[in-house]
Amino acid sequence: MPPRLSFGRVGDQRRVARRSGDTLIQATGGHAILSEELPSADPELIADGLRSLGENPEKTLTFSVIAARTERVESAGMGTVQAVRRFADYVVRLDVRRADGPDVLGSIETFATAFATAPEMNAEGQPVGLQAAIDQAIHQALTSYAPHLVSAGAPLPTVVEVVARTEGSSINGALAAVDKLRKLQVLYPEIPSDDLASLASSNARFLIVKPGRLAALGLAPGDLVAGMGGQALGGRAMLARTLVHGDTPAMSIERAGRRFLIGQTLVARAR
Repeated sequence: MPPRLSFGRVGDQRRVARRSGDTLIQATGGHAILSEELPSADPELIADGLRSLGENPEKTLTFSVIAARTERVESAGMGTVQAVRRFADYVVRLDVRRADGPDVLGSIETFATAFATAPEMNAEGQPVGLQAAIDQAIHQALTSYAPHLVSAGAPLPTVVEVVARTEGSSINGALAAVDKLRKLQVLYPEIPSDDLASLASSNARFLIVKPGRLAALGLAPGDLVAGMGGQALGGRAMLARTLVHGDTPAMSIERAGRRFLIGQTLVARAR
């Protein structure tokens, strides 16, 4: 389920949910279903949503995250010269449930501290503060309640995923590209604007950041990926599950103005 924050704006909530989903996909080796894939996040309807995806709710766990933030000020120095530093302290609680019932199997609590004005990611691309605490909670929950899912295999692709358009949206053309870019910048502030603009102005579903297992198929960072054969690609979690099951999605790859096709598995099955 998407994390619930007691602070921040809507964009902050969506960005944390996106990053947490990315962490879950990698940590489980692709055995993850994200909340946006389900028809409803209502606890009473989650089981039905999982069945519609071919999963067994009795063998599926749900992770629910709640996070809080408090700020504090510390002074350091001697005499009349004092350096004032502001810190943000984060507390994260992750509840583990079985998807077919409301009972909590267990809870994980983690903590993190960062400067109040610190960026969400450090120079090495590692999470800081809130996201560090959430990632730690996810890894601890998997180790404690689903150790067989802890990934030790080749990394899955890291991608930028286009935000699905709202049904009934009347925005088209250049305005649609601008709207798409704006949403991508909120969700992926760590990605260069030029790369996001290339994705926003295309019909692609994904921008490859790190190809992971797709490197064996010739994909590289910066590639734009779309469906082919009349089939639209699902989300990034569905892509990961497809790869884990040994299938190769039918994809159209755009690189430096050139296009090539890979994967016939899904096309062959559809015929």
